[in-house]
Amino acid sequence: MVLSKDGVVLTNNHVINGATAITATQVSSGKKYKAKVIGYDATGDVALLQLQNASNLKTVSVGNSSQVKLGQSVLAIGNAGGQGGTPTVAPGIINATNRTIQAGDEGSDTTETLHGMLQTSAQIQAGDSGGPLADASGKVIGMDTAASSSGAESSNTSVLGYAIPINTALSIASK
Repeated sequence: MVLSKDGVVLTNNHVINGATAITATQVSSGKKYKAKVIGYDATGDVALLQLQNASNLKTVSVGNSSQVKLGQSVLAIGNAGGQGGTPTVAPGIINATNRTIQAGDEGSDTTETLHGMLQTSAQIQAGDSGGPLADASGKVIGMDTAASSSGAESSNTSVLGYAIPINTALSIASK
């Protein structure tokens, strides 16, 4: 999620963890940017990047996650499957707040415990991590982070999605 016109980007730490080089692509133009890590918090699963030589980028509109209500409509926006291209959009509702989850990356033996998560019925999938969870007015209230799935692995069917509340993510990023 682009936070500033000069390319400060908020994402999950697990997205960049272990990377030796990071490149971001602007979906609308296909322009690629090298990115440098400003900082990260592995425990909170938050990372802040700076896109090199970026200017006049469109930024996300940030909401207030402390005002989230159960049953509230949301859209999870991301890069389902991690293949790039047009962002995917999954509708849902907030069905719980303040959840603690054990999250693990596909293909990795590592897990992490995340606290205070928003739980949604939106079909968050692998590749959506770092994308916005937006309310009905388009304001970002969370950062897509994890999902629990059922069914065959190839179906990638999500039962519950989880997002870090945006207030929490921005608080961590400001440090």
